[in-house]
Amino acid sequence: MKLPFFLLTFLFVIPITADNPANAQSYGLRFASYEALQDHRTTLDLTPAKPVCISESLEFAFDLSFVPKQKTYFGYIFRLIGDDKNNIDLIYDNGIAAANGRFRVIAGDKLSGIAFNISDQALFAGWNKFLVKLDAKSRKLSITAGGKTYTHTLDIAPGGCYQLLFGANQHKSFQTTDVPPMNLANIQLSQDGKPAGLWPLDEHSGETAHNQKGKVTAVTKNPVWIEKLHEAWQPRKRMVTSGFACSALDQKREMLYLIGEDSLHTYSVASQVTVSYPYQSGRLHLAKGNQAFVDTVSGNLYTYNADQQRIARFNFASRKWDNNFIFPIPESSTEYWHSNKFYSAADSSLYIFGGYGHLTYKNKVHRYHLPTGRWAVDSTAAIAGIYTPRYLAAGGVGPRGMYVLGGYGSLTGQQILNPRNWNDLLRFDPKTRTWKKVYDTGTDLAQLNFANSLVFPDGYFYALSFPKNRYNSELQLVRGSLDKPEFKAMATPIPYSFHDTHSFADLFYCPDSKQLVAFTMTRAEDDKQTVMQVYTLLSPVREAHAEVATAESEPLPVWPFVAGGTGLLMGAAWLYFRRRGMETTASQPQGEPAPEAHPALAPLRKSTSQAPPQEKNSISLFGDLQLVDNSGTDITQALTPLIKELFLVILLYTIRWKRGINSDKLRELLWSDKTAESARNNRSVNLTKLKAILTKMPHCQIVMNAGHWKLDFDENEVHVDYLDFMNITSSKIIDRPMIEALIGITNKGSFLSNLEFEWLDPFKSEISNIVVNTFLNYAGSISVSDDPEFVIRLAGNISYFDPANEEAMILKCKSFALLGKHSLAKSTFESFTREYNNIYGEEFRRELADILKSEV
Repeated sequence: MKLPFFLLTFLFVIPITADNPANAQSYGLRFASYEALQDHRTTLDLTPAKPVCISESLEFAFDLSFVPKQKTYFGYIFRLIGDDKNNIDLIYDNGIAAANGRFRVIAGDKLSGIAFNISDQALFAGWNKFLVKLDAKSRKLSITAGGKTYTHTLDIAPGGCYQLLFGANQHKSFQTTDVPPMNLANIQLSQDGKPAGLWPLDEHSGETAHNQKGKVTAVTKNPVWIEKLHEAWQPRKRMVTSGFACSALDQKREMLYLIGEDSLHTYSVASQVTVSYPYQSGRLHLAKGNQAFVDTVSGNLYTYNADQQRIARFNFASRKWDNNFIFPIPESSTEYWHSNKFYSAADSSLYIFGGYGHLTYKNKVHRYHLPTGRWAVDSTAAIAGIYTPRYLAAGGVGPRGMYVLGGYGSLTGQQILNPRNWNDLLRFDPKTRTWKKVYDTGTDLAQLNFANSLVFPDGYFYALSFPKNRYNSELQLVRGSLDKPEFKAMATPIPYSFHDTHSFADLFYCPDSKQLVAFTMTRAEDDKQTVMQVYTLLSPVREAHAEVATAESEPLPVWPFVAGGTGLLMGAAWLYFRRRGMETTASQPQGEPAPEAHPALAPLRKSTSQAPPQEKNSISLFGDLQLVDNSGTDITQALTPLIKELFLVILLYTIRWKRGINSDKLRELLWSDKTAESARNNRSVNLTKLKAILTKMPHCQIVMNAGHWKLDFDENEVHVDYLDFMNITSSKIIDRPMIEALIGITNKGSFLSNLEFEWLDPFKSEISNIVVNTFLNYAGSISVSDDPEFVIRLAGNISYFDPANEEAMILKCKSFALLGKHSLAKSTFESFTREYNNIYGEEFRRELADILKSEV
């Protein structure tokens, strides 16, 4: 049963208001824009198999919003391409030339009469409904947005067939990589007055979007699924600085600061841009226990040391600190490891709570008054007996004061006298300098050690908990009530190597971009380097198990079509239950490899058909790691960070060298910091857990063979893309079908793109070299003029793994020139020269004209 189109139009085109649930929806497709390289920007194709042909009319509607605080807002919302020769484009241009309307419609090579604006508040704060109507009989185009309708007369023939593309695209002569930083959801299409498709874009992963009201599945490239951004922490940046370091976040500017000894490193949470500022004031003598904060009123950045009772402010204009710390740096450790800090705008004061040092937990409250520069110590906490000595607590400024949650310590403060976890939530009032216990957490909160801060983005508080008795640990986001001891684990965990005084973690909230920001810092044993890992998570935050609902065996929630009636709701529910296609994997290698293949590798599976979407019993290593079990369910989230690393070590050693890995090597890679007995116990426990997870994948198990741990699997039953990759690239003769299959694998992304382990680097380097050499060798065996579009695909895949590859750039430029796309040849050359300059610090010495004249 299908909903009448007039009803769908009513449901999907009503004006967006503050009360509309669409404003609160947490799904959709985010388009990678100028923050990403051209090849990594997002495409959405609603007509991947064939165009939509009409005799009278074509209508489509969609929800649109913009990602805030980005550097550039320019590009194609959509391109409607008729019969491969006529284009109707909706673009956004915030340049000076677009003063009369930033949203503009282009018909062919000319600006149409349609130009309009939507307020920044509406664009950035919520979803905005667009309705596009193409009436072929009257030759009119109309766009409804922001409660207004705009029309334009088109010079087109009645009827025709149309491609509908959003964002970037590679469609023939209409290619573009100009994409505004936008979010898209709820696309609905009508063909000659009849509903033809409804794509909610509520996927969690994969490169396809299911059609709730039709058979045509949309295809996307480089998707950023918003639903996943609400329940899985996204690794954003890895920053390294010398020596000791500390960090803070400017909540108003949404700028994360990493303070090193010789430079200040800044990371924009919104734009993901990193800038480093070498100090003009000389070396900053950071010591053990230094922390940092931002004055929320002035925006000034400070670092302080409670032991030395010194504080320094950074001047961004002069790039100088106005003070320094004791030098030579004291050898003795700090008294205040993992203390909590709060800045109170009401009295312009920094408060420092608790900490640990010299085998003693603290419950002192230090106060630094910025206007007078005076330090003071408040000991009322010890007298009241409420705030007991502790460290590794979470603290933050909440609605009624300063809150402290949990931590580890003892009643007396002495480490030898019965240390324990504290199961309480406390509140400190800076006006009266008094403490109050809000409640005992009870047994609902398993882990009571936390990253440094509490945040309050909504009516709850959020903290990152972890067990302090594990090195290979993980940070679990916890949501809690301010009124009663109710807690819930949210989102996926973050890997965390906890080494007490050599590690630090913190949590912040950015209200403008509605993101939680977490980071971990690990300092080397010799104190010569600190590494920071940054992660983000969109709010409102979801529970991590939401992904289970995408399995085809699970019932799915039904969207309430408000005016549809009971019968229509049943029909919609039936369609909704069927709509979930599993992730489309890239096309699989065809045929078998040549007999001369590497002896350590098994042959390709004897299958010439394309792999089905989200293939059952499969392990994908290109792009993000993904394990799919026998029922088609993604079970990747069942792997903890350590079990995931253990699984990958055994799998890669099994495929690459066939024999697997022995216990000594396994200990060296994963448990080098532990005794032989401890490493053996860890290996045994985690292998047991891993084997239990793999029971969901028949024909795949961990075995011990000839002193080596290996993954024993039947390649005809369990598909591993890395095995296909090695079989193809190790063949002495590689033909066109094998190259196409290889492109299908590498199109998914770089090898284990979301994971970084030191032992993994040689694998990644080897694979990158193999990809580049294989594609270049094949490109050298064919003439560019025979198939320039195919050569562009080859060169593009090379650039994924080596962005500054000169041969790939030359192939691409010459291919574009042969196709008459000279502007694309120029932009490719300019992009390469910028990347070359970034890497080598010098200008590329060849000109485009010379390259186009040269032999490839």
